[in-house]
Amino acid sequence: MQVKINIDFTGSAHVVLKKEDALSLLDKISESIGESRNLSESLRIIRNFDEYYRLSRKKFEEYLFPPKDPAESLRGLVVVQKIRLMKNKEDLVELVFDRRVETNLIVEALKKIGFDEVVVEKQSF
Repeated sequence: MQVKINIDFTGSAHVVLKKEDALSLLDKISESIGESRNLSESLRIIRNFDEYYRLSRKKFEEYLFPPKDPAESLRGLVVVQKIRLMKNKEDLVELVFDRRVETNLIVEALKKIGFDEVVVEKQSF
């Protein structure tokens, strides 16, 4: 399977995955760097996809922002900056990673969950 990582002009990585793949990706990342409140809240949002999707549409918000503990921010444990929930034929999740998260960490985690081809693209103006 193939997946694309887009690096925006601020240096944040964006990945669009199916709900189950997004959960697996965050689980693999938490195994690599350890648990944090940001990761656990991100997992909770994705596990309760339908409820948070309804809530975001009700508030006219495109992105959800998982809480970030200031102490974890200083230690570099904040992984997910924001999450976008989308419904097409299936439930999709766009994860926007904090710019301090190394792209190699994301690529390795994606390969561990079964993506054999990971394409990294940098956004240009």
